[in-house]
Amino acid sequence: MKRITNVQNLLWASLLLALAGSLRHLAATFASIDGNELLGWLQAVAIDAGLFALAYSIRQRKAARRSTKPLWFGVTLFSGISIYGNLSYGLLAENGTLPAWIAVSRPYILAGSLPVLVLFLSELLSDDRQHAAEIAQREARKAAKKAESDSKFPADLEVANAARFANKEAKKQRLAELYQQWPGGTVTEYAKLLGVSRATVRNYASELGLAIGTNGKVKQ
Repeated sequence: MKRITNVQNLLWASLLLALAGSLRHLAATFASIDGNELLGWLQAVAIDAGLFALAYSIRQRKAARRSTKPLWFGVTLFSGISIYGNLSYGLLAENGTLPAWIAVSRPYILAGSLPVLVLFLSELLSDDRQHAAEIAQREARKAAKKAESDSKFPADLEVANAARFANKEAKKQRLAELYQQWPGGTVTEYAKLLGVSRATVRNYASELGLAIGTNGKVKQ
């Protein structure tokens, strides 16, 4: 467990270092447009932090068995923008000037990256909130259904107990009638006629004030 924790710490450290390096390059690229270094850093953080959030969310969506296609699209798009910014920084540092295709496309790509990121992340957040609301609704329905089932249980139990009591009283009355008609019957014979066990006949006889002889016959 400790070894796994150490590996995770190294992974997080590597991630932070990679982000720091990428942020420096992206910030310089964004700042080269309007010369504002602070805004350049803010824009670079938005791109790389958004990229990290999208990549991290893929695993969470897989665990929740949700579609990851929108996230992969976002990861691909903003990875491309991050690569573009780092490439621009590297070429400018190496050659002192940018290739014509980067110089021409840079204002458009950098200008469009943040609005697209805002729209994309807003849609994902809205989708996550809707998914959470649907889960909450399902859990609420399950809880309501369970509560309804639990509330019916005492009433159903009372009905079942009342039915058993009525059946018992009817068979006790039938035993009394059989005894009046056939006073010499045995416990076994009465049990067959009533469709109950001999122990039940003994209990009924006891409640009716009847006795059981040593020969198994019911008597007063």
